[in-house]
Amino acid sequence: MSPLGSYLEWQHAQVSTPRSVLAGLVRRATGSGVGRVERIVEGYSNEVYRVWCTDEQDVVIRILRFDDDPSPAASAGEPRAIETARAAGVPVPEILLLDTVRIDSTDFPVMVQRTVPGRPLGDVFGRLSRRQRHDLLTEIGGLMARINSVGVDGRDWQTEMAGELANRYARRDMILAGGFSPAEFDRMVDLLEGYVRDFPCERWVLCHGDLGPKHIFVTGDGRDGGDTVAVRVSGVIDFGDWKPGPPVHDLAVLRVRGPLLDLPPLFAGYGAPTDQAYRRRLDLHTLIIALGSLEIGVDENDQACVERSRRLIRGLVADLDGLDGLDPVDHLDRLDGPDS
Repeated sequence: MSPLGSYLEWQHAQVSTPRSVLAGLVRRATGSGVGRVERIVEGYSNEVYRVWCTDEQDVVIRILRFDDDPSPAASAGEPRAIETARAAGVPVPEILLLDTVRIDSTDFPVMVQRTVPGRPLGDVFGRLSRRQRHDLLTEIGGLMARINSVGVDGRDWQTEMAGELANRYARRDMILAGGFSPAEFDRMVDLLEGYVRDFPCERWVLCHGDLGPKHIFVTGDGRDGGDTVAVRVSGVIDFGDWKPGPPVHDLAVLRVRGPLLDLPPLFAGYGAPTDQAYRRRLDLHTLIIALGSLEIGVDENDQACVERSRRLIRGLVADLDGLDGLDPVDHLDRLDGPDS
């Protein structure tokens, strides 16, 4: 096993799109020439470049080069999800070009987007005041609600979740290697079987699928003007993992991807119910996502990811078993980290 990032670096190092091909895509998308090009080595599906054009336009080129199914039909879902989210009032990248590009005798889907302004949430969150964090997270919750307001064709809940449970059983050794005992594994499976039985999904919605601090861009960074300067969401990017899901899915993913984000303002912005049943549903869905994160950490020998996921999983199971007796909002806030 290799450290997280080394596989990505290896994967991306195997290919490099010629500058002339990038220049052709930029010219077709914007009519401009290519100035500076920066390779972004991040993500398992796309070869990504940020391009500063000669006329001061700024674009991102995403070539679907590493996906299991890099066909135009398979790639068509992401731009549809982006435009659907835009129609719901979510700030998303402007798509300038959708096409295929031939590289080494193979056609790959390509998307050219206008770069969203600002910086990733994870880069600036630690510098924000309590007030700025509260207001920003409330806004993020509202934007998540807009994405999840879009109903989509459903799937069969029992079939979908049977696949999830089968994956957990198949990766049992990885979960044990992440620091859990066989008895703890059995207890988690019992909880998830109860989730499938007690909380069937009655409304399938559009989900971003990988919503985390690196995919939420904001303007303002807390350095100038103190907490009187508004920090706002300027863009939600990368819908490559979009999926139909239950309404708690994106909240659960963000909870795992951004463990230091305070949950109460997110819930307030989202309009999440405050009853115990909703909190339990969210905890159980978060457990699924956190177990997947733990498995990735073990597979990539990423000890930070393993430690973070293990801590969250233990807290979730403890609360699901009712061991601490805290108010649901308080215990969720505690699990997701201090206001730092």
